[in-house]
Amino acid sequence: MIEFNTVSKQYPTGQLALYNVNVELQQGEMAFLTGHSGAGKSTLLKLIALLDTPSAGEVIVAGQNTQKIKLRKIPAFRRNIGMIFQDHHLLADRTVFDNIALPLKIEGMRPQDINRRVRAALDKVNLLSKEKQYPQMLSAGEKQRIGIARAVVNKPAIILADEPTGNLDPDLATDIMHTFKQFNDYGSTVLIASHDHALIKEMKKRIIVLRKVKT
Repeated sequence: MIEFNTVSKQYPTGQLALYNVNVELQQGEMAFLTGHSGAGKSTLLKLIALLDTPSAGEVIVAGQNTQKIKLRKIPAFRRNIGMIFQDHHLLADRTVFDNIALPLKIEGMRPQDINRRVRAALDKVNLLSKEKQYPQMLSAGEKQRIGIARAVVNKPAIILADEPTGNLDPDLATDIMHTFKQFNDYGSTVLIASHDHALIKEMKKRIIVLRKVKT
């Protein structure tokens, strides 16, 4: 499903974020990406989602070499990927429902299908009762779950999460991780970047360790 073949990434500043990375994630697998700050966790996730491109090597996602995907086909490629950030980027002037519905509206989906999809996503994160509220009315954990609902409303085959529990207390963090496990149980391939070693160990999934490149 996801394959890195001798992948390196160097930024124009000269910073080497990844060097000679070889890793493979099977379809339907859930794994954790860990390593010291600056080891390249966020960069690796961005390469999968085509938010960045490698300097060397190949990134293969669902059988496609990402560097060979034409610019006009990138939006369609990304619809198969749900991306969750530590900062959920919710729009303060829109309701929970409208925040989650936004990617579906951009896609041009019919209103009745949008309603069904949004409510199904909210139900999966146990926040169906919050659909008419605004982000400022939610707790930190609820905001993060809304971010997850928005990321999965397209029913993506791949879910990527970058430090999704970094701002949460331990109980909320555990709750969020089990939410990801539920989506994995539904068949999504899940890769989570996290520095919470105790929580990662508790989840009993494969751990991929990145080491900071020495320059």
